[in-house]
Amino acid sequence: MDVDLLFIPLNMVQWKECSSRGFIEPNQHEDSKYIYSIEAYTPSVVEEILNFKFIDQNDLLLILIDPIRITVPIKSELNYLKPNTEEDSFGNSKRYQVVHLQGKISIDAVIDRIPIQKDVDGLFHVHIETID
Repeated sequence: MDVDLLFIPLNMVQWKECSSRGFIEPNQHEDSKYIYSIEAYTPSVVEEILNFKFIDQNDLLLILIDPIRITVPIKSELNYLKPNTEEDSFGNSKRYQVVHLQGKISIDAVIDRIPIQKDVDGLFHVHIETID
């Protein structure tokens, strides 16, 4: 994968839990045998996904991940996402390129955390400048 940064949106409670454990891990339901992954987003789609999927949040931490520091398998694919407020239906879903981190990732892969809040219009804004 040819991406310099990955973004994982977390709320403050989630970040504190991950920070105290020393790793970020996929959510998994106790009764499920399905292998979950951590959803991460590239700079090109992160703002749009924040304003679609995380519509129920007012403030988040964007956890910046260095892909070179990730030791678990990484898989990028088109997925249907739905807002966190929606039930399990495809009625209000959109297709996005999502990066799946397939396992626990160490806090050592985190290079920064950026608090973001919605503006007066109720939208998240993420401005990313890259220097080559």
